[in-house]
Amino acid sequence: MEKAQGDMNERIDQEYVHILFGMSDAGSLKVTLSALGIRETSQVLSFNELFSIGPLSGLDTIPGMQNRHLWMMERDEDYSISQHYNQENQLVRMAQTVKSIPHHAIIVIWVADNAHDQTGLRFVLHLLRDRIQPVHMVNVTEQYQSAGIQSTDGVVPFYSGAIDQESYLLIVKKYSQGLPLESNQRKEYEADWLRLAEENQMLRLWEDAAIISCDESALDEVILRSVIELEVEQERNKVRKGLS
Repeated sequence: MEKAQGDMNERIDQEYVHILFGMSDAGSLKVTLSALGIRETSQVLSFNELFSIGPLSGLDTIPGMQNRHLWMMERDEDYSISQHYNQENQLVRMAQTVKSIPHHAIIVIWVADNAHDQTGLRFVLHLLRDRIQPVHMVNVTEQYQSAGIQSTDGVVPFYSGAIDQESYLLIVKKYSQGLPLESNQRKEYEADWLRLAEENQMLRLWEDAAIISCDESALDEVILRSVIELEVEQERNKVRKGLS
């Protein structure tokens, strides 16, 4: 497995513990921290999960995690393959690692404006609900916008990988220590998690700065429309090539 996931098994004694929700995002952060010369003071942990889909009920318990694990195994072939090489439940180990982060460490959670990251953020804060020490966060989408950075296509990045390397370096340089969450913010996120877990829908979308729980068929119409539009475009391209 990639080192970002392997770090879970190491003793956490660094000053900063960075938590992300994708192996690629974790790798990018490690490279950037190294480029800034602050990698040695930082532990980087990553959840290898897709929190925008699947059951959430009781996810901080072993039965809840097992239920999610089975649901994902039945529906996602790639998930099944990855789990074949990871006999221990990675989610169980990550949850245990997060809850055991020492009090002296500064926790920084990295997210973007998408349902996966935002649901993961709420889960982690639920796991840390008894932690008295401040928890820090960086929303890279918000920081990208507040810095006045303009992408070449004018699209606001809704995940870290959509941010160009130079802009991401600037964001990490400025916010490597994160921004502390106020107590009321933490409580709101924790309450959000309880709502999502109780609703326990199988699909979550990010709309109007909020997580919306949906039935897993909610995007069927959008997917079908996209397939039809793609087929129409392919036919047009065939006609154009035939005329040229």
